[in-house]
Amino acid sequence: MPVKVAVFCGGRGSATIIRELLKSADVNLALLVNAYDDGLSTGALRNFIPGMLGPSDFRKNFSYLLDLYSAEQYALKSLVEFRLPMTFGPTEVAELRNFAQRGESRALAEPLSGLVGRLSNSTSAQVRQLLSVFLDYADDSGHAFDYRDCAVGNLLFAGAYLRQGHNFNAAAEVMSRLVSSQAVLANVSNGENRILVALKENGELLAHEVEIVGKQSPSRIREIFFLPEQLGTEELAQINDRKVNEKHKWLMERQSLPLLSEEARRFLHGADIIIYGPGTQHSSLLPSYMIAANALKTSRAPIKAMVVNLGPDNDIQGFSASDLVDRTLACIGDRDNTQRTITHVLLDNSRPVEGVMRLDPGLLDAHPTYKGAAVVCGDFENKVLPESHNGRAVVSKILNLWEHNGAHEEHPSLDIFYDLSRRPAAGAALIEEFLELDWSDTFRRVVLRVRGETPLPRTLPPDLAIEQWGSDELFPEVAVTADWLRAGGSDYLATITGDGEYRLRDIAFGVTVLERSSFGTVFGSRNQSRRQFNSSVRAAYGERSVAYLVSFTGAFLLSMLFAVRFGMIFSDPISGFRIYRRAKLNALETLLRPNGQTTPTTITKMLVRNRIEIAELPVHYRTFAGFTDPKWRMRRGLRNLLGMLR
Repeated sequence: MPVKVAVFCGGRGSATIIRELLKSADVNLALLVNAYDDGLSTGALRNFIPGMLGPSDFRKNFSYLLDLYSAEQYALKSLVEFRLPMTFGPTEVAELRNFAQRGESRALAEPLSGLVGRLSNSTSAQVRQLLSVFLDYADDSGHAFDYRDCAVGNLLFAGAYLRQGHNFNAAAEVMSRLVSSQAVLANVSNGENRILVALKENGELLAHEVEIVGKQSPSRIREIFFLPEQLGTEELAQINDRKVNEKHKWLMERQSLPLLSEEARRFLHGADIIIYGPGTQHSSLLPSYMIAANALKTSRAPIKAMVVNLGPDNDIQGFSASDLVDRTLACIGDRDNTQRTITHVLLDNSRPVEGVMRLDPGLLDAHPTYKGAAVVCGDFENKVLPESHNGRAVVSKILNLWEHNGAHEEHPSLDIFYDLSRRPAAGAALIEEFLELDWSDTFRRVVLRVRGETPLPRTLPPDLAIEQWGSDELFPEVAVTADWLRAGGSDYLATITGDGEYRLRDIAFGVTVLERSSFGTVFGSRNQSRRQFNSSVRAAYGERSVAYLVSFTGAFLLSMLFAVRFGMIFSDPISGFRIYRRAKLNALETLLRPNGQTTPTTITKMLVRNRIEIAELPVHYRTFAGFTDPKWRMRRGLRNLLGMLR
């Protein structure tokens, strides 16, 4: 089943994390954004259309959610982010209206003309329709709108808002369809119009969101408030003469929190992972936590991870990492974290310099947890793009935490099934290799189950076990896999079958790949090396030229059939080396019921149909002349072929 991830984000702070999550095929992603920004063109639109919220952060996130695999998608992304030049006046507005109404784009100045020219007919029609709605509103309003430095994406969102009957959340759905969003982008609030203000510790009042994020005095922000209307000149004059505590009381009496949207409530209720992303805290993030406080306190997500900013912004001057955790908990209404609204704090420790966000001096050494949340330190900064998070490092750490239910330091367990029935004399060498490998570096416990006569050692370390497994089935690995899925137990299963020799040391590498990716299965490919492939086939069939030719041709035929049948190309579809990851295979538990017709290709078919990602990795493999049974190989090959076609 896909992992359900809800990310609280602003406009740009979580961009690398979002892009990495989108690369994971087994992640259902929801982005939760508030719309109370009021700077630049966003503020101009909010003033021009009474009741409208700020679309800026939504526009930025839509640009991340585009599939950038075509010239049109690149053009649409660039168009959404394009800001109209400072020379954009009445003549340019008329040209824009001509494009919106008639599709005439040649008169538009570059690069705008080129961007709209690369859109498909259907996308261009949607863009023109949304622009027309806004331009008609502007004409009928009786007031001139200043288009200079306005992002085109904001105009499109405004058109969607007007077209949807002044419903901001419905407008967000229209924009999601326009960009064919890969994730759900949801407004945290129900769409109520509110003004975000902040009170600083020295008594200064920041009356607009743009002041909260802009340059300001070094005094720290004490608290943020939602007000139903902008503060007028008289109100500002009245409150400015009061002391700090009196101002705080005055603002609290007038605070009106927006309601949490049903969409956001649904995502938080069903989330496996909740991420408190980095970004502009007092504008983009903390207000969202205030709105979603009750849902966060009742959410059953086992991982609620806070990714700490890499450095101080204007609104968090003088804040340490622990201050940010405290402020987040205060906004949620869980100051001591008694309701586990934060389970983990991800803190970058890649460069110990001044200005980098970190815990209070000595706090980490004395307490590996902070207010009950585990502190996870790592190299989370992008080395090439300073001040940006390394999305892969952050996401892989969080997904790893979820898979181990928070026990991020505990190694997984492993079961190995090795079929030695075709090479019984290799038992001693297999046990020797098993005992020489340092499994403890990767696993907490390893159990080796061997089919065939094997000399068992008298004593073993407590984290290792060796067992005999008896069966006369043609595909014993299928039965082992089904038993492993039903019985539970180890985190990973490796099955090794055939009449050739695989290396146990390749298992640890395969598991490492699975741990650090979204794959659910590894197939060990014997065909990565041309020399290895040819020598293996020759060793297996010796002088039997017909059998050699059939096997050689059959290997390529099977790969082609897999491509036609499943839309996937495998270099070695019937490899005897496989590793399965339990956390990704829940869907197969009730589906895999071995019978006389179930083969490894049957399992492959189930994996593909349940959208479980399969990785192919090169593995060491040898065959030995005189130890192979061509008839047995042919039988397995034909049965595998039938299992694929059924």
